[in-house]
Amino acid sequence: MSSAVSTNPAIQPQSWRAFVQAIRPPTLLAGLGPVFIGISLGLSQRKILQISEGPVVLPAAAAILLVVLLQASANLVNDAKDAEKGVDHGERLGPIRVVQSGLLTIQQVRLAYRILFALAALLVLGLFLMNPAPVIPLVALACGLAAYLYTAGPFPLAYYALGEVLACVFFGPIAVMGTTYLLTGQILWDTAIWGLGSGLIAAAIMAINNLRDRVGDRVAGKHTLATLSSDDTARKLPLLFVMGSAMLLAVYGFEHDKIIIGVPWTLLALSFIRRRITPRLQGEGALLNEALKITALFNLFYAILFASLVLL
Repeated sequence: MSSAVSTNPAIQPQSWRAFVQAIRPPTLLAGLGPVFIGISLGLSQRKILQISEGPVVLPAAAAILLVVLLQASANLVNDAKDAEKGVDHGERLGPIRVVQSGLLTIQQVRLAYRILFALAALLVLGLFLMNPAPVIPLVALACGLAAYLYTAGPFPLAYYALGEVLACVFFGPIAVMGTTYLLTGQILWDTAIWGLGSGLIAAAIMAINNLRDRVGDRVAGKHTLATLSSDDTARKLPLLFVMGSAMLLAVYGFEHDKIIIGVPWTLLALSFIRRRITPRLQGEGALLNEALKITALFNLFYAILFASLVLL
């Protein structure tokens, strides 16, 4: 592992900018999309089920804050653990990693993610006191463990080609169902299906990240879908994920007699994919970094389309 301090003049070692870099703000968009979809489904279900009691704004805000805390924690754990294992190196093509570059020590990053996990636990405790149902701490515990075990523990999931699966499940069905539950107090299994859209986009973000890092990952012995498949397949995989999410807009429209909105929204999503994401998947390095940022933005765009389809 390199011990050289980053020469980036915009980020000084031991500064607040280094901590901001460590949590990787652009990736936080991956968690906000499913929460917005869950809020829209929760509001719709409250109307259908004629639920008039119970707060709405507070649990919705709590869901947003919780997913941000857990995503930021996962990013910090990832930074620390990849540096420990020697996966990060000076020639990597992605954003600066704060431990590898010397911007922060591994002890500082560990302290940071422990604080964020503690804040998330306090938030969950507050939600549990508002609604003492065991499903709240159980789901939150599962999410916290997933955030930590993604790159930590004796069986780091990201090192065994499970990154895309983990992203799809926790940034899709679980995030959407969990948010809907906070607003309705009921487990609504059909929301898991509609949560798959944002989950597939999160899986696409993971797949693009692994596509970009596949050469270094192979050297480090890290197994991802990109290192285990051909170059052509690794480039097609994220495209299939985002196209699958777009098709769910049409499916929801058909199932809820809103096809007149669902089809145009699907075409808008497919147009975004064709114009903004597809061309960048054919490149390397900087182009794949652009593809990551644009796919994260697509997650929010998709959430807006889906939420409006639900509520209109």
